[in-house]
Amino acid sequence: MSQLRDEQDDGFGMVEVMVSMLLFAILLMATIGLLIAAINSSARNSAIDSATQWASEQLDTAHASVAGLDSSQACPKWNTLAAAAAPVNRKDGRGLTMKMVVTTAAAPVNCVTSSSAPIVTYQVKVVEAAHPTKVLATSKTTIALGLE
Repeated sequence: MSQLRDEQDDGFGMVEVMVSMLLFAILLMATIGLLIAAINSSARNSAIDSATQWASEQLDTAHASVAGLDSSQACPKWNTLAAAAAPVNRKDGRGLTMKMVVTTAAAPVNCVTSSSAPIVTYQVKVVEAAHPTKVLATSKTTIALGLE
């Protein structure tokens, strides 16, 4: 009778259960690794988005400061803007502190007397404040001074 019962025993043994648990654990570890990578990527993209928006706001501010002015007004105003300090650090939505680095030059010496509108370049770079070599965003524009 015991031989007949052994032949019909279709249940799972301890080895099968352990193997299935091992396979499940391996799949779970791979899934967790992908989830962590996705979260890190999402956080980095959020920081880049915030930095790009901040850089764009700064470029818009530079354009607006001299828009609609003739060269006698735009050139001195531009020199004031070029000499101004970079904006204070800003934090993004998840608390990352960002620093802005502005690169520009003063208006040309003959700016007011020039027959054509002088062109100046304004560049903004946003970096992580804790790691200044990690650039999050960079934008560059040219502005014609004195176009009414």
